[in-house]
Amino acid sequence: MSHFDEMTCLLYLEGQLDADHADGVRTHAAGCAECRGLLRALQTESVWLRESLEADDESVPARLVQAPEHGGAPWGWISALGLSAGGAYTLWSGFIEPWQAQAAQAGFTQGNLLTMLFFSGAFWKGWDAMRSLMEFLAVGTLGLVVMWLLRRHLRRTTALAVVMGALALMVALPPSAGAAERRTGDPNYSLPAGEVVHTDLIVYADSTRIDGDVEGDLIAFSRNVTVNGHIKGDIIAFSQELRVNGPVDGNVRAFVQNLQLYGTVTRNVLAWAGDVNLDQDARVNGTLTAGSGHLEMNGKLAGDLLAFTGDADINGQLGRNASIRAGHLTIGSKAEISGQATAQLRRPPDVSTGAKLGSPLDWTITKSGPETRYSSARYYVHHVLRWGASFLFGLVLLFVVPGFFFDAVKACGKTAPAIGFGILFLFAIPIAAIIVCITVVGLGVGISAMMFWAIAIYAAQVLVGAWLGEKILGEGAGAGAALGRLALGLAILRALGMLPFLGGWISFVVVIWGIGAVALAIYKNMRPQLAAAAVAV
Repeated sequence: MSHFDEMTCLLYLEGQLDADHADGVRTHAAGCAECRGLLRALQTESVWLRESLEADDESVPARLVQAPEHGGAPWGWISALGLSAGGAYTLWSGFIEPWQAQAAQAGFTQGNLLTMLFFSGAFWKGWDAMRSLMEFLAVGTLGLVVMWLLRRHLRRTTALAVVMGALALMVALPPSAGAAERRTGDPNYSLPAGEVVHTDLIVYADSTRIDGDVEGDLIAFSRNVTVNGHIKGDIIAFSQELRVNGPVDGNVRAFVQNLQLYGTVTRNVLAWAGDVNLDQDARVNGTLTAGSGHLEMNGKLAGDLLAFTGDADINGQLGRNASIRAGHLTIGSKAEISGQATAQLRRPPDVSTGAKLGSPLDWTITKSGPETRYSSARYYVHHVLRWGASFLFGLVLLFVVPGFFFDAVKACGKTAPAIGFGILFLFAIPIAAIIVCITVVGLGVGISAMMFWAIAIYAAQVLVGAWLGEKILGEGAGAGAALGRLALGLAILRALGMLPFLGGWISFVVVIWGIGAVALAIYKNMRPQLAAAAVAV
């Protein structure tokens, strides 16, 4: 028998052929791979076309509001929602809440960490207005969702609503950022003694030396930064080495390889560095938060100490509490800790008998390694909860943007291009976002790009998992089949990620693979618009 054409296959799928003809088609498809593939493809297209037409005619798609069949509980949905709720609770109670409490103890009570890092100085003088804009956009987004659900009744007023919303956004835009002096070294920059900068100072140079005074913030992007003058605002430094000899009336935010503090800081110090050194003449009136490879504190700290470091040496004065997580802790004979000191260490601390402690050091040994992880039931429970959270994310992604979801899953099949683009975008997006943020004007664009980058990293496992499940179970039609393949693929990826030594590398490959698939899917959807724009030009 010759192969059937598409019309015969469509009539067969719709049940419009007579019994003899239908039996002939069924018998032929059982032994002909080509016709069987054609039937499967047409069946898939018919299902999705029917669902899309139904969704377009209804304010809420019927598949989302229909009640379950009598006697059949939606156990898949109940399990996914339960696991996602447990995952959210675990994330909050195990990670976010402890960090928030420790940050509050360290002096971050005036706002969240992101606000203090980037928006307390010259980076954005209009941050209060920007925060109000964010709240307004959240309410506006909720309103747009409601309008979309009720679009059949609001078709005549949609254009008016969009125009009014745009006008409201224009009114709510924050004022332009405050003025700041920008200096570029050739290749070095120096502010001479006696010279005063009456506003914020932003410096781009190979080496920066500040002998004069700055009445605002000092923001430095240099290999070496030396501050001998008086800084009346904050110091925000991205450099290899930062040396602060003069007084600072505000905070010190250092993202450096080596921080050396010899002067007085009126408020707080935040350092993410390889080495942090507080000289015996240094004084910090606020708190010290350090994430470093090595911490040496010989000066005086009036507030709390929060340290995540490889090794910590304390031989100075600490006015309040200390919370330390390190590989090893040494408390010297000149150390004075007025409050309570707690430490999580990998080996016992060395505490001098001459040290003055307000209360005995409360320290515990933390064990790490595959043996410890795999023997704990909590380890497996956390992985199950994370599977549930990722499945829920994939569920939302499937029903909100189904076209993009399937395009990205299909793009995972292009392994080499996806991994290549994934490596490029994994490192290029954060670098570009940081560069855009430095320009102040592009701060919103840079933060939005970083948020999209983070979402893409999390979505990578969902897309690769859906592709893997499809490869194992074969292609299927409808949302139910896609969810089943997604659940299976995510479970396999989660199990592979638990493997000792190889799990981290597998997860890394999945991330770059999925990000590349996202990039290919975005390009596929943008290609018609780009072609139309090229023709118009």
